[in-house]
Order: sequence, then C-alpha cells, then structure tokens
Amino acid sequence: MKHLLVILAVITLQQLQPLHVRADLKPEEIAILAARGSRGSERLAEYYAEQRGIPTENICSVVMPGGESISHEKWRWAVRPEIRKWLLEHDPQRKLRCLVTTWDVPLRIGRDKKDSPILERYQKYLQGERTKRIKLLRNLVTEFGLLAPGMELTGEEDQESATDAGATPVAEGSAAPAEIKQLQKQLETELQNAQARIRKLTDPQEQQQAAVKLQRYATIVGGIQILLESLQKQIPPDGKVPANIQGEFERMRGMLLAYAELQQRLNRSAPSIERDATLLNTLARTRGIVASVSWIDEQLKIVRKNETNSSFDSELSLVLWPEGYQLLRWQPNYLRPEYDNSQLRDSYPTLMVARLDGPTLPLAKGLIDTAIKIEKQGLEGKVYLDARGIGKLDQSNVKLGSYADYDRALLITAKGLQEQTSLDVTLDTKSELFQPGDCPEAALYCGWYSLGKYVDAFDWSPGAVGYHLASGEATTLRKEGSQVWCKRMLEDGVCATLGPAFEPYLVAFPRPNEFFALLIEGDLSLVECYYRTKPFNSWMMTLIGDPLYRPFANRTVRK
Repeated sequence: MKHLLVILAVITLQQLQPLHVRADLKPEEIAILAARGSRGSERLAEYYAEQRGIPTENICSVVMPGGESISHEKWRWAVRPEIRKWLLEHDPQRKLRCLVTTWDVPLRIGRDKKDSPILERYQKYLQGERTKRIKLLRNLVTEFGLLAPGMELTGEEDQESATDAGATPVAEGSAAPAEIKQLQKQLETELQNAQARIRKLTDPQEQQQAAVKLQRYATIVGGIQILLESLQKQIPPDGKVPANIQGEFERMRGMLLAYAELQQRLNRSAPSIERDATLLNTLARTRGIVASVSWIDEQLKIVRKNETNSSFDSELSLVLWPEGYQLLRWQPNYLRPEYDNSQLRDSYPTLMVARLDGPTLPLAKGLIDTAIKIEKQGLEGKVYLDARGIGKLDQSNVKLGSYADYDRALLITAKGLQEQTSLDVTLDTKSELFQPGDCPEAALYCGWYSLGKYVDAFDWSPGAVGYHLASGEATTLRKEGSQVWCKRMLEDGVCATLGPAFEPYLVAFPRPNEFFALLIEGDLSLVECYYRTKPFNSWMMTLIGDPLYRPFANRTVRK
C-alpha cells in the first residue's frame, strides 16, 4: 500500500509537466474593448494597440454604464448584442481569439431574474423528476411488503415500521426533504422484514424467485453500491476476494469507478435538462433512487439561490454563443486541453479575455509597460507558496475542489518547481499566512486564505505574477480603502493577477500546479496559460494583466 501511494504521488507530480502546445496568439488576433465616451478607456486601448502592434481597427468601442457593475438585463439587451454585432461585422472569418477589456468596462454582471423562463423551466423539470422518484420509492415500500407475505415473523425478527412506532407516515405527493429520511428508514425496515420472511420460505424455488425480486428492488433503492456492499461482507479479514464472487466483485467495482468518472465530468458541466437526465440516470444506477432525490434537492437549492451572476470577462468569453444558454452556475471552458480534439470547441466558440484595469489609470497602463520590459529579459525573483497544512502529497483520493485538494495542489506545485526548475521556492505549510517581511523578491505567488484582507508580506519583483485563493478578491478594483487581494496586489506592484468578482467556490480557480507549469515554460502567453487551466466560463473569475505577457520567454528555468 505504501508503494502504491508513492506511485500515485509521482504520477500526480507529473501534472506539473505542461502539455506542449504552440503559442500562436498573435497581436492581430486580439481585439480591444473600450468604453465609448471614456477618454481614459479609449486612450488606454489605443496605447495598448500601439505598444503591441494590434491593428487600430481591432478596437471595439461600446457604450457602457458607469460603475464596476452592470445589470444582467443591460448586458443581455444592450452591451452583448453590440459587441456581438461588431465581431460578426469585423471578424466574419473568426480569426480573433482574444478580447481585452479596459478601464471603465464593467467588472461584474448581476443576477438574472428569478422568474426568467429558462430558470422556471429548469425548476419545473427538477420538481417533476423528484415527484416521479418519490412515487417510485413509495411503491417499493408496498412491493417489499408483498414479498413472502404468508411468513409470520417473531418479535425479534420483525423490524418495527415507522408507522407502527408512532411516527407520522410520509404524506402523499412530493415529500419535503426532511421527510425523505423517514421514507428511507421505512424502506430499510421493509427490506429487512422481507429478507427475514424470505429466509423462512421452505420451497427452494419460491425462495429463489422472491430473493431475485428482493435484489432487484434493493438495487433500485440503493444502486450498484448496495450490491457491492453485500459482496464486500463476504470478503474475509485478510482481504482476499473469494473465487466464487471475484468476477462479479470486479465487474461491479469497475462499473462504479466508470460511473464516478462520468458523474464528475457531468458535475463540471452547466446545469441543464439534458445534463441532469444523464446525471440522474447515472446516480440511480450507482447509488439508487434515494441518492438521486437527495441530489435533486441540492440542485433545487442552487436554483433558489439564483447563482446567475458572473464576472463581465467570463461572460464575454461566450459572446459568440447563441443567446439562451443556461446561466445558472457555470459553463465548461472548452479551451482546456481535454477539448483539444473535440467538436465542442468549434460548436461553442470561446474567446479568451484579459483585463487591462486597476485602481488608477496609470497603474493599468503600467501593466503594459512592465510586461513588455520584463519579457525581454525574463522574470527574476523567488516563488512563494502559502499552503495551510491540510493537504498531503500522498493523499490522492481527496474530493475534487475540496480544501485538502487545493492545499495539496500547492504542495505539488512546490515539489515540482523545486525538483524541475532552478527557481528559489519557499513553501509555508502553517495555518498562518505569510507576514510582512516574509517574501522579498517575490516573482510568483499563490496562497490562501484571507478573505478580502490583503496581507502586505511581499516585496514584488517587477513583472510578478500571483493570485490568492479566496472568495471575493476581484469584487472591486476601484473602491477606495478596499483590501481585496487583486486590487491591493496591483497597487503593491504585481504585473498580473486573477480572482473572483463574486463567490466562485474553490473549484473555479486554476490549479496552481497547472497554471505555473505552463507559465514558466515560456511558450504560452499569460492569457493562454489562464484559459488552458481555468475550469469554467460564464462564472466568476477574471484575469488582470497584459494577455500577451510571457514572463519566461527569454529566461529558461527548467533544469
């Protein structure tokens, strides 16, 4: 077992190796989005075009509302159509690959209306699926009771039902979430009673037929998992699977693993009726109808929460998508490596987006100047990674997107950079954050967790790139006195950073071992590294910095 963990750790460390993709983002493939009528925005757009050799006809000026936030209605009916129209007219061959938002272009898009037709249709679908599943479970309670009906049970054998015990029976109709546990208990009781009655049958054929029915009903309730658990009870303490069940045991375990991978992929895709039909079928097969009802209840909570807001830039990535895609939570990022050979990338054209912005216009302009200067000589400085001590390198089975998962990603990043590059790497695994004076000559940084409260522990090297894993670090870039990390890091001297405009959940961040592996290779531009590693679009993240910046283009750090 110890050797297996070592092998898994080594395999995971190989994630630091970047995929070899050609860096072909060219200046002529970039369009710059400026706020029409904003002198600062239009001048910054012109300056960036001049400095990077971007054709001036690639500047798209659009009327924008004042402030850092825009309503979803204004985005949908005014801003999005104007940008889309400009793209279709100026780029009919779709040669543009990247958009750059500038000063005075909004940072955030608010929620869609709760009574929007898309949300209402989706909620109605979930409620309908839930009602059908509750009805099926109630029918199964009855069916369990009909198995071997003539067999009387003794007091010790008879499991008292919830109703017999004085509990309120589950009402007809669509049971409330609190009542599901009671229904589940009722199913377990009836199942145990049916098992006991079947054991008392004297006719072998009748007993066999009843047992087959029982297994079929139990599988509907608990899925393949309940059958696998039954087989596991037959495995002796030494762990050796008996020959008579080995084939079936391996088959079911393989099915569970395959379904688990499918479910993970589905969970990362956008909520939709089509996705959920597949996901509910997967859940029913693996964990049963009860688990599928619990999942629907969680999904209904998400609908009521109405997480249809996003960062402006993340929604802008999908400006070429047809109107009407699901806004609830996120859409997959089809620019990730797993879609390199997928038709989905062509069917759903996605644009990379980066932002030239900051607390002041001179700071935003400085992002351009510093990037151009540093990439000529190469980024110098040290790497600082601030973990929390809750992840372990050999713990490969952590839940994707969990605290332990991302803490482990920081450990993987540190180990990979230490072993495979000449960079000076400092890893902190204490729960406390780096403190003032701890991080001189900081060139690369990733760490956590201080919500909306920047800790000035860094002396940033010119051209530094870093980001902080917390829930609201790009909620504003302008608000005076705000201590959110993106704003304060820009004020303090970083050249590029990223963060969420609203609560993103941890799984939305680029994994540091993936992002920095691509960045230090020097082949890909900043925006390409970001879009090769960010999981979602139409969600909360935003990248601030020159999209063409390549800090290691002229400095080799790989051993």
